[in-house]
Amino acid sequence: MAPKTYIVEHLDEELGPWSELEYIAIATESHEAGAKFLLSSLPSAFKVPDALSAVPSFVAENRGVEELYAADKSRVCLLDPSAAKDLAPEDGDNFDVFLFGGILDRTSELRKKGFEGRRLGPKQMTTDTAVRVTRLVVEGKTPLLDIPYVDDPDLQFNEHESTSMPFRYVKDKDGKPLMPKRRQEKLSCPFGEMDSLPPALDIVPPLINSANPWATTLEDLKALYECPSTGAVTTRTSLLKGFEHDPVKHRYIFFESRDHISSSEPKGDQSASLNSLGYSPILLEEYLSFIKQLCLPLAGSENVRAQKGFIVSVTGTPKEVAESYRLISNAQAELPDFPMAMEINLSCPNIPNKPPPAYSKSALVEYIDHLRDIVDATPNIPRIPFGLKTPPYTHSTEYEALIGALEESARGGVSPVSFITATNTLGSCMVFSSATEPSNLALPGTGIGGMAGAPLHPLALGNVATLRRMLDERQAKLGHIQIIGIGGVLDGTGYRRMRAAGAHTVGVGTGLGLKGLKVFDEIEKGLEGRCSTRAGRRGPGSLEALPFVLTPFHLAGSAVVSRGICPRVGQRSADPGNIRVDLDDGGY
Repeated sequence: MAPKTYIVEHLDEELGPWSELEYIAIATESHEAGAKFLLSSLPSAFKVPDALSAVPSFVAENRGVEELYAADKSRVCLLDPSAAKDLAPEDGDNFDVFLFGGILDRTSELRKKGFEGRRLGPKQMTTDTAVRVTRLVVEGKTPLLDIPYVDDPDLQFNEHESTSMPFRYVKDKDGKPLMPKRRQEKLSCPFGEMDSLPPALDIVPPLINSANPWATTLEDLKALYECPSTGAVTTRTSLLKGFEHDPVKHRYIFFESRDHISSSEPKGDQSASLNSLGYSPILLEEYLSFIKQLCLPLAGSENVRAQKGFIVSVTGTPKEVAESYRLISNAQAELPDFPMAMEINLSCPNIPNKPPPAYSKSALVEYIDHLRDIVDATPNIPRIPFGLKTPPYTHSTEYEALIGALEESARGGVSPVSFITATNTLGSCMVFSSATEPSNLALPGTGIGGMAGAPLHPLALGNVATLRRMLDERQAKLGHIQIIGIGGVLDGTGYRRMRAAGAHTVGVGTGLGLKGLKVFDEIEKGLEGRCSTRAGRRGPGSLEALPFVLTPFHLAGSAVVSRGICPRVGQRSADPGNIRVDLDDGGY
């Protein structure tokens, strides 16, 4: 049997410390097995770490695998999660090169180029584990299912701290997950001992739609994306497995706050809404498909809408939300020109027997911990901003629970949360369908729902102002957190009030339902300035002229962020418009 070669495509100029540990482990184990480890497609500026180049079987190669094996692709097996067949011992007789796609969904590109694929089972693995398992199967002749595994292990650092690793690992002789030396030590200080900023939102103009029923379908999102007065598009809140929408129970109405006369369609001077809705019936993966449909035709063209992006609103259990983050980050890797962020809706008031987690410090900590764990454990995907959508708080203890959770998540450094969306609708509200027949409820069932629009506006302003003050009082840990202000903004004046209260970006919900897309144009015109794109002029009254606009977290220029985790440096300049965040890159 010919010696085996294991190849990882590495396209980035930098190599993060986690990937370096993985590559050293792969090279060392390959050498011990009489095999070769090769990094291909290396940029000319890539510097191979001394510890890696010292391994005799390691080879650094600038050429891509297509060029290296152009004459005989049949020798190469692509390890592909989407392959129809699992890797088997006999594949060791049929292939002598085993290829791992690396970052930026390189696997899908290689699949299209005709490399035959095999799968390593249903569970996601780290790069070194994937190579280790492949070697055990094709060289050790051990069937995939006979390899001892540890799935999603919890690593305990001390009496109070542990982290969950959402991967499959090979089990060592002591029954523990087999991973590179020193990796567990690095895991113990992901954010807590590294004073680095998480990626920031970059929304220009700082005006968006909120997650609402008018952002449900592909047609809704397309219209919002093409609207020149919005700086980003927010999807309706979705789940991994969908929500059972019942059109009889889950409804919304509009009403005028002075006389409470309601209707299912906007009429006259109505300025408020009430809804008994839950979440979107459309699955998260369908929304990611919608986003790709909207963006892929624009990729690489001059008509990229100046990097206009998406805030994908999600909810679910802490583990489901962590998995949602991974899916969105993978989508970001496919669409690098279109920034994405994830909003975690922890504040819907309409879900029976499920109180909003945003009122509970322990629940908030659990969500943030799961997200921090998956960010730390997945250096192979882009790190995107994530934020929490909060309910309209009315008491100091509610604010303190949120701030306490954010501080606890910082663990001595800075919180991994990038933004807060304040606020959701106000629950336990009721509207009658007729002023003359008060026994008729506007919504079905108990008539109780979440209220939004003009009546919510003062409370939303108070939430934004209070949160901004409390975050700034804890500048080192929480001062970087941006606020998306939502609640009762119907015109330019409401927009100005929300920004004055401390909102980085302003969201519109009921106003969109009442007025349609023209509400955004009205807000922009109400500011006595016109600015529809990043290249537009910034007049004194324009949306972009107002403060709090931060540089892109993922683009070249003043903000430099490579895809991955293990933050190295987060430098904030004196100019709030120039934030630099450097992140180390990951591999496979």
